[in-house]
This record gives sequence, C-alpha cells and structure tokens, in this order.
Amino acid sequence: LIPLAKGYEYITPAPVRDKIGNAFSNIREPLSMLNNLAAGELKDAGTNLGRFLINTTIGILGLFDPATAWFDLPEAKQSIADTLAGYGVAPGPYLVLPLLGQNNVRGSTSVVSEYLLDPIGQVTNPPDTYYLQGVDAVDSFSDRARVYEELYRQAEDPYLYFRNQFLQGVKRDDHFSQPQQ
Repeated sequence: LIPLAKGYEYITPAPVRDKIGNAFSNIREPLSMLNNLAAGELKDAGTNLGRFLINTTIGILGLFDPATAWFDLPEAKQSIADTLAGYGVAPGPYLVLPLLGQNNVRGSTSVVSEYLLDPIGQVTNPPDTYYLQGVDAVDSFSDRARVYEELYRQAEDPYLYFRNQFLQGVKRDDHFSQPQQ
C-alpha cells in the first residue's frame, strides 16, 4: 500500500484527508457502539451513539468532529478483537496475511467480521462498496506509510522487528483489557 498511500498523499491535500478520515471514523461509530455494548461498556456505547448523532448532523455526515471539539466526547473505539480480549479469548498465533498485514487469529477474525458488518457495505452496493473500502484502507494507512517505510529500512531483520512490536502491543493491550482486581 505504500505507493498508493504516497500517491494519495500527493494528490489529496491534508485538510481533505483529515475530513475523509473523520467521515470514515464516524461511519464506524455504530460498530464500536455494538462492540462496547457486547463488552458491557454502556457509558462508551452511549458515547459512540452521541458521537454518531452529533457528527452525522452538526458535523455534516462526519466530515467534522464537533462531538470532540464542542461536546468533549472523545472516541471510544472498540473492535470485535477488543471485545473478545475482554472475555479472555486468547490472541492465537501470529499471522501475516496478504494485503491485511500482521495480525493474530483473534484480530484476523475481527477484521473479517468487521468487513462483513461494515456499515459502508450495508448502505452501498458493489462495486461502490469496494471503492469506498479501498479509499478507507489507503486513507487510514497513509499517515503511517512513511514511518513504516523508515522503520523497515532501519530494522536489521524487518520481519522479526515488526513481529516483536506487534506481539508486545497485543500483550500490552490484553493486560489493559482485563478487569483490574
């Protein structure tokens, strides 16, 4: 995705990329709300609902984020993988999937499930669905592409470096998702 991300950055001004990212984040709020409900995080689910309603209306279909700026409602992202981790589902082995990149079984299950439940797919039909999901993927990766490229270049063994970073991140996230005693 690096060449696509660079091309996207080149032809799309930063303020426009920001608005596109806001819109895609807003579209995902209902999915985060369902995951927060499933995790028993009622306050966060309410935050997701409030953010979606505010940003869809006042924020002009999510292009702007008045929920954060005016109403002090921070994002409460929750994926299926986060919900499963909260229920103690183990991450499973490390995987590197074509186009999807590094993950584990729990995270890969989340990616596939969220692709199937993606609100974009519920309101559009192919091929428009695929175009929008492609723009979303490139947009969300574009801000990380240069950092990824630089880390890849500096790593003595890029596979080991990125695998270890990923596994440490999963371990950290699992530690914080478990109920504190």
